[in-house]
Amino acid sequence: MNRHSLIFHISLFFSVLLLVINGLFYYQKQLENNHEKEILLKRFHEAERILRERGRGMPPPHKREERLKALTKMEFEEDIEKVHASKLILQNRGLSVYQDKSYIYYLHHDKRRDHTMAFRYKKEASEQVNSWVFALIINVLLFLFYFYILKKLRPLQALKAKIVDFSNGKLEMTEPKNEKDEISEVSNEFNNAIGKIKTLQDSRNLFLRNIMHELNTPITKGMLITDLMQETKQKSRLKRVFSRFEYLLSEFSKIERITSNAIELDLKHYRAIDILNNAIELLLLENASELIDIQSYENLEIIADYEYLSIAMKNLLDNAIKYGEGQPKVIIENNKITIASTGEALQNISFEKLFNRQFESTGRGLGLGLYITHNIISKHGYILSYKHQLGVNLFSIDF
Repeated sequence: MNRHSLIFHISLFFSVLLLVINGLFYYQKQLENNHEKEILLKRFHEAERILRERGRGMPPPHKREERLKALTKMEFEEDIEKVHASKLILQNRGLSVYQDKSYIYYLHHDKRRDHTMAFRYKKEASEQVNSWVFALIINVLLFLFYFYILKKLRPLQALKAKIVDFSNGKLEMTEPKNEKDEISEVSNEFNNAIGKIKTLQDSRNLFLRNIMHELNTPITKGMLITDLMQETKQKSRLKRVFSRFEYLLSEFSKIERITSNAIELDLKHYRAIDILNNAIELLLLENASELIDIQSYENLEIIADYEYLSIAMKNLLDNAIKYGEGQPKVIIENNKITIASTGEALQNISFEKLFNRQFESTGRGLGLGLYITHNIISKHGYILSYKHQLGVNLFSIDF
């Protein structure tokens, strides 16, 4: 159990509460036992005083038992063996106190006179009540209250699991809670929020699909018309233009899936250099080998989605070429690929937004590309990092 969780603290609180309550009950029981012992001794000494009274007006010895019973409710007990067969509860010098279901027995042995005397006292109903029964009832009530609270917190655990699923891109709605407590109300409101977000996302996806469909139609027609044209320099240019449009539309579709966190990676083993070469091809540069310096020190193999990781590397290379000075370098090392380009360090405020969609509004053109790159690499479970060293911007992918 997580020691920082709410359930852990509640369990700890109830554990301490049970210990304190049972400790107080134990202490109270000890006080009651000591008080009962004092009463037992006091009753015996009172009986002993009555039997030893002398003087005028005192009844004769054969009537002292009646006086004893009238004043202390105690009687003489003739069956000593019956007394010894009962449970011993107290010993004090020459006095032994026993008890059974109905009576309390006092057995006193006078060593000077070598005389044994026994009394019995009938228990009252109040003396037969066990205080531990009350303690047991309190413990049972506390346990029931503890499990009741855990039951009330169960929707909170379900809400936590739902939030985790939501952060992973799952927009699944659950049955609403009928309870009226705050946790159930929060859970229901979160459920409603998921429903609204799902509706907006579905509307957005439908809108983007319609746009891509409408764009795809003229591009396809244009490519068909171009194929019917005679071989000329203009036809070659038009084919390149429409091919570029077709590629951008395909990439736009992939970006839409990435930004909506709806991608499913097709993970396989690839050589890092092969993915890098594919990323360079996606730049559609005629002189890519002259623009990019590749330094491979390791035959690095990684587990990746070929297409999406190529897009991520393409975005990093594109930024290095457009916004760097001189020829960018790609360094392939052990479990690491670094893309280096000469240039000024990114400002702190910019770096805080570097992998965030908001950065695209700055006009520098790095925001959305780096946001997509960071998203793809994080989806793979890898790390994208940045640092500026000796006038060089270094973007590294750690595998």
